[in-house]
Amino acid sequence: MFLVQGSFTGSAWAEDLPDPRQEGLTTGQKLEQLLARVELEQGRMETMQASFVQYKESALLIEPQVSKGEFLFVKPDKVRWEYTEPEPIRVVIHGEEMLTWYRDLGRAERVLVGNYSDRILEYMGASNSLELLRKYFDLRVEFPRDPTAPYLIQLLPRFERVAKRIAGMSLEIDPERFLPTTLRYEEADGDVTEYRFENLVLNGTIPDDGFDLGLPEGVEVHTVELGAK
Repeated sequence: MFLVQGSFTGSAWAEDLPDPRQEGLTTGQKLEQLLARVELEQGRMETMQASFVQYKESALLIEPQVSKGEFLFVKPDKVRWEYTEPEPIRVVIHGEEMLTWYRDLGRAERVLVGNYSDRILEYMGASNSLELLRKYFDLRVEFPRDPTAPYLIQLLPRFERVAKRIAGMSLEIDPERFLPTTLRYEEADGDVTEYRFENLVLNGTIPDDGFDLGLPEGVEVHTVELGAK
């Protein structure tokens, strides 16, 4: 495990396909190679499709909640979460707007999320985010001996103002694709949320109507602005 602060210049290795498994590297050099490769692969990714499992643990829940569904992403800012279990819910994020359709309830909401949409993409690893996160977190990295095991990056808050909201985060990096496939974060109050992505398909064609909410006729959309009283 290696603890590091500060910034990195991952683009320096973009032409050489950075490889943290390269022999003769120090622990610090392995870390830089890993972060640079993740940055490179994120830059190459234009679209992503995957199945996901969401795990939530909270004092407000009687028992942990597990949800499943399908995930779509198109650069720079289109996201769709299609929850199939335990309840059918569709969430579409496009730019500064998030639309949610609760099928069982026959209700839909439009939330004007503003820049918060960018933060969602950063935390999910869907945008080039490690450098930004590194400004606010110290990184602890585990390099597995098994070449098929994921790299584990743990992020610990560097500042008290961050720790008041997030106690810690962790990312699992796929050792072949060099993209985050698991995100787990623990809030300061002890609530835990984890997303695990499987069956990734990168840079496939996703039609524009894949981000339509698909509301039946007669469903009213209620608009909510975050921060509004």
